[in-house]
Amino acid sequence: MKATSRLLLVALIATGIATLAGCANHPELRPYTAAETRELALESLARQGLPYQEFQQRKAALLSASQQPQGLADAAPVASQAPRIKG
Repeated sequence: MKATSRLLLVALIATGIATLAGCANHPELRPYTAAETRELALESLARQGLPYQEFQQRKAALLSASQQPQGLADAAPVASQAPRIKG
């Protein structure tokens, strides 16, 4: 009986350690790509239950916004940011 109890105890401890070790391995987080972000936005839009015309308008807005270069619309030209030198 003692051998069976010992074997069962060792098996339970090994299972517990294996379970806890598995929980410690989290995948590395990474930022979403532009395509993934667009796809998530379209999926969210599809779940909102909007009327067809409003859905199409918002979808067109999402798709047109995703085709513009990110960060360039708000940036001012470099020449206007350069300091003026009096000479």
